[in-house]
Order: sequence, then structure tokens, then C-alpha cells
Amino acid sequence: MAELHQYFATPVVTDQLDDAASLNEALAASILAQRDADAGLKLSNRGGWHSRRDFPTWAGEAGQRLMKHALQLANAFVVPRKGAQVEWAVDAWANASERGNLNAPHVHSGTYWSVVYYVQVGDGEGGELILHDPRMPGLRMHAPHLRFKDNGPEGRIKIQPRAGEMILFPAWLWHSVEPWDGEGTRISVAMNIRAVQAQSRFAIR
Repeated sequence: MAELHQYFATPVVTDQLDDAASLNEALAASILAQRDADAGLKLSNRGGWHSRRDFPTWAGEAGQRLMKHALQLANAFVVPRKGAQVEWAVDAWANASERGNLNAPHVHSGTYWSVVYYVQVGDGEGGELILHDPRMPGLRMHAPHLRFKDNGPEGRIKIQPRAGEMILFPAWLWHSVEPWDGEGTRISVAMNIRAVQAQSRFAIR
């Protein structure tokens, strides 16, 4: 009997924080105050505000709580090789988007996990997180009218933002954000979680 084996999977972790309402209130206040105080950076963002990567220095207790949760997820969804010990380092920043703002496709080099957390999503359409299939364009080059059976999405997957939701995915995965067409300010926090130490008790002599 034929069996389906799904190899070379791409992990995407989603988690809804239990205490999101109070956490998001504190985060939104800190982020909007920092936006008023600092012009931020222009990277993948097209319009909108991208803070410097100094989020931990001004986000207070709420920011520390958020990063701690991200690290807990990072640990829960990796398996160290035999004898290895892993330590993480985190770079974090905030994003605030208005109508028409978007993020162009990009990857995060030199890191293991990429993280996005939605603080405030507003009312309207668009602004979805797009994860791009790393196998493209090879999947479409020969038979674009076919797809593999029971093998998950192909091409790209669209994730609708929800306040209080955290998403982790491999940093090498191309991702983007669709134009936001709604009222109010959409606020998120992004992180790079880097493996800074991987030591084994087996030394090479």
C-alpha cells in the first residue's frame, strides 16, 4: 500500500498569548511614544515606522515578558543534537503601519528564528503576513496546473494578523506583508532569535 512521507518540512509556530490584552496595552503605549521620539529605520518597510533594534531598552516590563515568551517557544520547537547546549540572543524592534504601508519580500540573515507578534491590528483589509514557499519557482516550472496531494500549501501562505498572536518561522524563509487598507495604526513587534553558542562535550583532537 502506498504511503505518503512529508520530508523537508518548514516549521511555522503560532501561539495566542493568554494575557494579551494587558500586555498589548502597555506595548502600544511604549511603541507609539518611541515612534514620536525617534524617526526609526527604512528597511523592508514601504512607509510606516520601523524602530531601531533597541526595543529591549525602552519597551519596559511588557517588552521583557514578550521576549521571554518568544524564547520559550524557540526552545520548545528545537531539538539540540546529542551533547549540544544552545544559548539564544535576541534582536527586537517594533513596527507601526498606516493605510497603504507594506513590507517587501525579505529574509533575515545570520539568525535562526524570525518572530512577529501582533500588538494592535485595527479594522480593515490587508496587512497579512505572507510566507513564500522556499521551493519556488521550481514547483511551477514544469506543471503549474498540478499540486502534490495532501502536502500543505504551495506557492505562498497568507496569515491573517490577530492581536495577541505570536508567529515563529525559520529566518531563511522569504516573507512579506501585504498593503494595509484599514483604519488606525497596525502595531507589531519583530525579533531575530540567534543561536550564539552550540557546544558539544565531544572535542575534536
